[in-house]
Amino acid sequence: MSARSSIEWTDMTWSPVIGCDRVSRGCDGCYAIRTAHIRSHNPNQKVAAAFAGTTHQSGDRLDWTGRVNLLEDRLTDPLRRRAPLRIFVNSQSDLFHDQVPDAFIAQVLAVIALTPRHTYQVLTKRHGRMRALLNSADFRVQCEEAEAALVADPATPGLSRYEREQYRTRWWSSFADPLANLWLGVSVEDQKTADLRIPALLETRAAVRWISAEPLLGPIDLDGPLHPMGGRRKLTYWLTGRPGLGEPRTTDTGLQMHPLVTGPRLDWVVAGGESRPGARPVHPDWLRSLRDACASAEVPFLFKQWGQWGPDAPLDRDGRIVKGPAAGRDPGRRRHRLPARRPRPPRRPRYREAVRARHDRARLTQVYSVGKGKSGRELDGRTHDAYPSPGRVRRRAGDRLPDRRGSRLRRPGPDQDCPESAAIRAQLTSTTAREVRADGRRDGWSRRRRGKHLVDLCPSCDTDTKEKR
Repeated sequence: MSARSSIEWTDMTWSPVIGCDRVSRGCDGCYAIRTAHIRSHNPNQKVAAAFAGTTHQSGDRLDWTGRVNLLEDRLTDPLRRRAPLRIFVNSQSDLFHDQVPDAFIAQVLAVIALTPRHTYQVLTKRHGRMRALLNSADFRVQCEEAEAALVADPATPGLSRYEREQYRTRWWSSFADPLANLWLGVSVEDQKTADLRIPALLETRAAVRWISAEPLLGPIDLDGPLHPMGGRRKLTYWLTGRPGLGEPRTTDTGLQMHPLVTGPRLDWVVAGGESRPGARPVHPDWLRSLRDACASAEVPFLFKQWGQWGPDAPLDRDGRIVKGPAAGRDPGRRRHRLPARRPRPPRRPRYREAVRARHDRARLTQVYSVGKGKSGRELDGRTHDAYPSPGRVRRRAGDRLPDRRGSRLRRPGPDQDCPESAAIRAQLTSTTAREVRADGRRDGWSRRRRGKHLVDLCPSCDTDTKEKR
């Protein structure tokens, strides 16, 4: 794991998988390709081996080879971190790449389940495999088995004896509900990829769903497609959740009621421009539309960066726009000056991008290639650093998987008591509970103190029954 990440919305990165391949035009300026190529020549043999064979020179550009390296020695790195952190999973690859085995993904999710103190941020462009795996009951069994294997292995770091014992004595599964500390997201760069990936994300079981619109290469409408004559043809409910009727319930008077429920929605939106040599500019109105839509739906919005291109022109000491190759550099520092040559005018705005944003020629916005450091992170004079609040994330209908045979439920739950424990539980909840408790425990039952509770453990299924003292 990295000691500190330069990514604005995370604290650290964790990359148990190295290697990827391009799937859309948002991958054209992927920073991970250059990083993997540089680190594959690192003097440290361990670092070089992790990135070996993942990149190659294809024509006039650097590209992925399609090879994926699985680094099992990095799997348990988050267990060694005791302080709560926001951890970006697989900054150098895609967790749901088709060459990553299901068993390895299950091990990654098992580590996430064993470290609820951390918050894990996952981004993917393989929305189809993400949806298929996380909605599968068979894959849930794989995750439970991987979690049990990590706890049973004495070489697993970061787990105390108390935590191992607590894990062995519980009857519920960590994967019955979506992991609360896993933020699941997809990368989108324009309306086409948003229409393809966001619906798949909303159909996937997750506690927090988010999108990263970086690099933003075109306008994205999160409310629904606009009609040429005005208005919207169809609302998507991506930000607000589709309203509907829940499971029916019968009242005391025999009337059947259907509660109004809200479907899954996006809980966080991150947006930013591209930062690399030859980067494509982002139109300010594309960012403003995302910000305003999130503010209207009360969805947290984070503006990551302008990137290579910014709306503020580079100025000299007299307040005049700097022209020529020195644009974006401080003319007062000699070490940043370029060799004197014929000056050229500043780069003009790209008309094609403005047309896609539905702007006429009179409203073209000029942006300047000044570099990521100069362009900054302010949108209309302020920064936007909102994050989803765990307390406000609601559990939505359809997020719970049905139990399957073979699922790791070590003991029956409250609805699955063995006959002996069910009988004693019924007695303990009756008016003679104290008399039953005073008569002594049944043969074979043991008693244990847990906090302020006296706990009786059933010898057949080890189900506990509690009574506050």
